[in-house]
Amino acid sequence: MKLGATDIRHMAGASGLVQNDAQKNAAESQKIEAGFLGYLKDALQDVNDLQVEAAANAEKLALGDQTYLHNTMLAYEKANLALQLTVEVRNKIVEAYQDLMRIQM
Repeated sequence: MKLGATDIRHMAGASGLVQNDAQKNAAESQKIEAGFLGYLKDALQDVNDLQVEAAANAEKLALGDQTYLHNTMLAYEKANLALQLTVEVRNKIVEAYQDLMRIQM
C-alpha cells in the first residue's frame, strides 16, 4: 500500500488532533486540580482566620476592651466548629485515599 502526500498530511493532522485533545485534557485536569487545591487553601485560611479572630476577642476581653463575654464565646464556638469540620473532611479524604489504594492492590 502506497501512501500519497495528502494521506501523510491527513495522518499528521489527525495525530495533531490527538495531541491537541491530550493537551486540552491535561490543561483541564490542571485547572480542576488548581481549583480544588485553591478551594482547600481558601477553606483552611478561613479556619485560620476564625482561630485568629477568637484569640483576638479573648485578648480584648482580658484587657477589658470588650464588655460582652458572649462575643468571645461565639467566636470560639465558630472556630471550634470550623476546626471540627476541617478534621472530618481530612478524615474522609484520607479514608477515600485508603480505599483507592486497597482497590489498586
